[in-house]
Amino acid sequence: MAAGPGRPAAPPGRGARVPREGVDEIAADPGSVLDVHAHFVPPRAIEEARRRPDAFGVGVETLSDGRARLAFPGSGWTRPMLPKLVELRERRRGMAAGGVGQQLLAPWMDVVGYALAPETGRRWSRLLNTALAEALAEDGSGAFAGVATVPLQDPAAAAAELEHAVGALGLAGVQIGTNVLGAPLGAAGLDPFWAAAVAARTPVILHPWHVAGEDRLGAHGLLQLLGYPFDTTLAAASLVLDGVADRFPDLAVILVHGGGFFPYQAGRLERGHRLQKGPGRAPRDALGWFYYDTITHWAPPLRYLAEVAGADRLLLGSDYPFDVGDPDPVGSVRGAGLGAPAERAILGATGRALFRVAAPTDAHLSQATHGWNRPRGPRYK
Repeated sequence: MAAGPGRPAAPPGRGARVPREGVDEIAADPGSVLDVHAHFVPPRAIEEARRRPDAFGVGVETLSDGRARLAFPGSGWTRPMLPKLVELRERRRGMAAGGVGQQLLAPWMDVVGYALAPETGRRWSRLLNTALAEALAEDGSGAFAGVATVPLQDPAAAAAELEHAVGALGLAGVQIGTNVLGAPLGAAGLDPFWAAAVAARTPVILHPWHVAGEDRLGAHGLLQLLGYPFDTTLAAASLVLDGVADRFPDLAVILVHGGGFFPYQAGRLERGHRLQKGPGRAPRDALGWFYYDTITHWAPPLRYLAEVAGADRLLLGSDYPFDVGDPDPVGSVRGAGLGAPAERAILGATGRALFRVAAPTDAHLSQATHGWNRPRGPRYK
């Protein structure tokens, strides 16, 4: 994305920085609609892991249908990767058809590698982040900005990788799991990481993985349908009740899938908090501390979320490319009847101010629609 007058060129993983003032005008442009919840695995990271298994501790297998899957210590093989998870050109076409101008690309949680040894995990996170920044530069459409991963099993290394990903690679945010190999986020010694996120003004997306009670969630897709939002709820409660929200009031934390069950059970949590005279702020007071994506799949809970947290805390999300996500996130927001100012905030203004990414230019949008910029990097087959 070209730098404006007097503005230095942005690093490869991010568009030009957006000043917080004037964002409403930017978001009024249809091309500025920003999807903050989407996933991507850079093909170069897969190929490097295949080429150097000893360096990254990750196994790679290509199935007969061409899809790849990875193996990590203690967890076996991941699910095979969807073709849409590893490519950008068709993704751009779908975005244009759905009225989305830009996506934030975050890692697929299955590949974050928290079970790797600390030094190996650091190398793996660095590879994923570098390959992501390179993929964005090769794509050249301006339709994407990057979200980093970090080796959360080592809080100091996670802080250092966040600083590198944002400062050197130009990525716009960071995504972490809702637990660290089962340890609650508020009790996992992550203060160095939280401090680094605040210092770098980097939003932190919490995404569920390795959810609690997984052994009872096998049927009917309940692992994704209920297990994911439940683990998000546990993570949110831990950040509030274990005092992270108090120690780091300027930390920006995004809860996906509409915040899990946290916004809808905040009263019950607050009742328990009062009875136990626990530390940390009251859960209802924390509703406006978090940000939330819009993936509720129904207008009434989305309207409720806007009422109790504020429409300015909501961010458009799709969970692309997964079927359980929202296939029409823009339509879901517009169908909730929140009013034009709230829609402008949710569809782009809040996200652009928070992640500090500029909307694509008209030329970028044309490229995204027509596919003029064919990616030149390694392609997934």
